[in-house]
Amino acid sequence: MGSISIYAELLLNIRQITVLASLPTASCKNTTRFTLSQDRQTLSVLHDGQVMAVTLPAPVRAGYIPAVLPGSAMVLSIRLPIMDKVAETLLSENHTNPAKSLWSAISMAPTARIACRICQTLLVTEQVKVWKDLPSENWAEMMDFWHCHKPDTDEPSTHKQDGMRKGYGAASSIRPVSATGLIDITSFLLMQEDCNIIVSEDSTTLKNEKRQYSVNCPSCKQPVGVTADSDARIYKWNVCLQSNSRGGWEEYSAQKLISAQLLAMIESQGTQKFVIRSEIRESNTEALLIWIFTPNMYFSSTLIPKNPKQVMKIYHKIVQNPEELLEQQSLNIDELQLPIEVFQALHSDIKSSTELLPVPARKFQDWNVGLLER
Repeated sequence: MGSISIYAELLLNIRQITVLASLPTASCKNTTRFTLSQDRQTLSVLHDGQVMAVTLPAPVRAGYIPAVLPGSAMVLSIRLPIMDKVAETLLSENHTNPAKSLWSAISMAPTARIACRICQTLLVTEQVKVWKDLPSENWAEMMDFWHCHKPDTDEPSTHKQDGMRKGYGAASSIRPVSATGLIDITSFLLMQEDCNIIVSEDSTTLKNEKRQYSVNCPSCKQPVGVTADSDARIYKWNVCLQSNSRGGWEEYSAQKLISAQLLAMIESQGTQKFVIRSEIRESNTEALLIWIFTPNMYFSSTLIPKNPKQVMKIYHKIVQNPEELLEQQSLNIDELQLPIEVFQALHSDIKSSTELLPVPARKFQDWNVGLLER
């Protein structure tokens, strides 16, 4: 006989926890029941002599007693109201800090050290003492709206030439300078001379026809980033960071960093559907289309070791013609390009997250339902 599994998600907008309990056999009112712990945050399911417990995303309102409805079912569903003070606190946190940037410039002390995540070999020299945050990705396009007095153009020119002459526009880019590191949501941008890295001889061609080379850790030879000229872009998911000499090493998963990137894009672009695909030109045939249904949610599951977890609830499916889809729905769908190995790992993680949900909750129309760690 199989075991009981419990999935619980906190719906902040209605201040309730939805619980789905999957049973090995059909429920019975005489042998199946729910109980709450004294602190009202641990729910236990008792069925045919088995007991399974899960820590809920928030404590249940005092006085509420969960009950099993009459009849029999393999999956039981109940809703639990949460304490009002807890709901107000979580809603306030979500409103004041919807998209948290991990390792932003303000958190980088001059003594901060960046090292390879695998072997902790230092990748950035001590010469780098200044850190600055990069603007959002669409900064150049927005400059035309921010400028009161645009540069004069005495002669006709292409959009690319105009962008180069103005110093902003789609053709321009921000470059690092010596001893200064630039930071965006998923990477550090530095001069190669300020890094302790090895540039690989292998290159890939991006969708914009530009060639880029992998940069590797000098000790374990693991890829840590890329370069296309004299700059080096080191991805945060490949490194660990020590804020000061007394502190421990911190690291973030690719999932968390990609979630932060998507939340920032939601804030700036106002769209909640994204085509996620590899940045390499040759891998252009398949992409992942995701719809961020709930940007901020807490859930618990008996299938994972630590509860509760903060995630985004997403709908996802594979699309075979991403270019056509982006052209047809350019105002409704945004694009995120990732290194191919990160794209593949993300796709695998999202598919695995679907398995955490009970079978009836894994599909919505022609979409698969999944979770993305925040």
